Amino acid sequence: MEPANPFGGGGLGAGLGLGMLITPIMIASMILRRPASPVRKLIDAGATSPETARRIRPLGIPREMLLGPWRRSGVARRLDDGRWYVDLGRERVVRRRRLLGVVVLAAILALLVWLLFASLGAPSSA
Repeated sequence: MEPANPFGGGGLGAGLGLGMLITPIMIASMILRRPASPVRKLIDAGATSPETARRIRPLGIPREMLLGPWRRSGVARRLDDGRWYVDLGRERVVRRRRLLGVVVLAAILALLVWLLFASLGAPSSA
């Protein structure tokens, strides 16, 4: 007797298919595709260099605290006069790193699920 195939055919995982593996990766990529709202507001306002830096209150960003995580990662930068801008190169690097991390975690999760279904469908050696 051959073990059940977790990706189709008969057995425990029938009907789950490859979508079980791809769905978490696609959801993660859609979430991480665009930066968070305060950074998006700066980009939309054209604040992408020291020359085009803008003050945040007119852009609808009420407190500098909201840019804190982006400032620590080097994406949002504050000038001495209180204006802010987004380093697009750094933003791209940070976004790609986060996406890679999520994809790796999703792949590990998919592998664990596959191993679980494979072990549940395997015949017992009694």
